[in-house]
Amino acid sequence: MPEPEFSWRPFLAIVVVVILLVGAGIYALSVTVNKPIPAPGNPTVVEGDNVSVNYIGTFGSGINEGKVFDTSLLSVARNNASYPKALSFGFRGVSGYVPLDAHVGPQSYTPFTSLIPGFWQALIGMREGQTKVVTIPPALAYGPANQSLIQTLPLVQELPMLYTYTPAAFGTAYGGIAALPGSTFTDPHWGWTDVILSVNSTAVVLEYAPTLGEVVHPFGWAATVTNLSTPHNSTGAITLTNQLTPSDVGTVTGTNFQNSQVFYLTNVNLQTGTYTLDYNSLTAGATLIFTITLVAIY
Repeated sequence: MPEPEFSWRPFLAIVVVVILLVGAGIYALSVTVNKPIPAPGNPTVVEGDNVSVNYIGTFGSGINEGKVFDTSLLSVARNNASYPKALSFGFRGVSGYVPLDAHVGPQSYTPFTSLIPGFWQALIGMREGQTKVVTIPPALAYGPANQSLIQTLPLVQELPMLYTYTPAAFGTAYGGIAALPGSTFTDPHWGWTDVILSVNSTAVVLEYAPTLGEVVHPFGWAATVTNLSTPHNSTGAITLTNQLTPSDVGTVTGTNFQNSQVFYLTNVNLQTGTYTLDYNSLTAGATLIFTITLVAIY
């Protein structure tokens, strides 16, 4: 009786099934291995961190309200049209504008900059790349203004014509000018003519000798000599009228030649005939608005 014919078909079917199962397993393993691992959540800033930030600081109050007083961004520092600058703003040069490395907290750790309380407190909870706008009251910024540094003066003032200096004090006030009796020179502060009346070992007597109607700029704005009372003697007086209007407020800053202190014109009151100079920093007593972008947490 002939033997049954051998068939490869069942064997091939089994092989195919095995190959399919192995292939499916490899694919599943590949999918598992190559599946992207979810990134952990971005960390947030906590007190004690050191960070890198970009910022734009503008005044929220005061004579330069809405104007930029400081920034870490060169594009902002250069753009006066979109970002008008406060009187106190000073351009630091191209290399002076980089993200600020700072410490988040009340202490300071070199080389990280310490921040005003309202600034570092605003950083807490921020994530890298996040931008926040925060309004900081004076108590959490630079504190109140020192009222003793605010001076209100008359628009029309009188100055004596005659001044007496010790030789040393004259040298300090008029460095480089020889104290010679009868000599005249242009006053480096007022801009009018001065006359040295007498000189001895203890005193230099100086007379201011402006002309009526003369316009001078001792503090950065125009002032006109509007009267000379008994000119050119020891009892004479000069009436000087400061040419200031309310529109000058927020646009005038200068340095007092008598004490070298920087001041800002903060008020002109035509009804009372006065103007006010503030020798505080503009940030003292001011509400500040910061736009902060967190660059990195170290």
